[in-house]
Amino acid sequence: MQLTQIFDRRLAVGLLLVLGALLALSPAGLRQAEQLSAQDISHMVTGKSDHVTAEEVSAWIIDKQPDLLIVDLRSSEEYQQYHLPGAVNIPLTRLFEPESLDQLSDLYTIVLYSNGGTHAAQAWVLLQQMGIKSYVMLGGLNYWVDAILNPQPPGDLAADSEILQYQFRKGASGFFNGGGVSVEQENQPAQSDAPRPKLPPRRKKKGEEGC
Repeated sequence: MQLTQIFDRRLAVGLLLVLGALLALSPAGLRQAEQLSAQDISHMVTGKSDHVTAEEVSAWIIDKQPDLLIVDLRSSEEYQQYHLPGAVNIPLTRLFEPESLDQLSDLYTIVLYSNGGTHAAQAWVLLQQMGIKSYVMLGGLNYWVDAILNPQPPGDLAADSEILQYQFRKGASGFFNGGGVSVEQENQPAQSDAPRPKLPPRRKKKGEEGC
C-alpha cells in the first residue's frame, strides 16, 4: 500500500491551514510565546518536518530511545485492543486538559498517532500553536499494521531501496511478534540484523542548546 493512498498530503496541508487560522482566534493559541502563521505551518508540512514514518518509529522502539514519548490519540477502548509498545493513551478529546499537557514535556521526542492521519494532524497543529513540538506518525496505526506487522515482499523488479526497506520491515515484524506484542514483551531482542532506516535529527533538550 502506497503512503499517498493513506495520507493525502494535499488534503492534510489544507486541513492544517484551516485549523491554524481558527486556532489563532482561540484561547489555546494564547498559551504560546510566538504565534505561528498559516504559512509557517504550511512550510513545516511541505518540508516534511511535521512527521516521521512508521519505520522510523519502529526503529526508535527497537533501539529503546530513552526520550521517546508515543501518544495514542484514540479512545481507551481502541487502545486496550492494540497499541504501539510503550505508547501512552491520551484521547484527543482529553489532550488539552492540564493533566494531559503536563505529560508533554519538551524533554521528550513526542510522536502522535491515531488510526489514520487526520486526528494526529489536527493535534499536531494545536500543539504547535501552544509551543509544544511533536511529530505525526505518517499513515497512523493503519499503516503500521500493514507495513510493519504484515509487510509484503516487493516484486521481482523492485529497486534495492525497496528490498532493504522490506528487510527492515520483516525484521521489525519479527520483533513485534506479528502484531501480538504487548508492553511487557517490548524488551525481547530483535530477531533481525536488517538495516535501520535513517532517522530524523532529534530535538535538542534545553540543556543542550547554545546561547
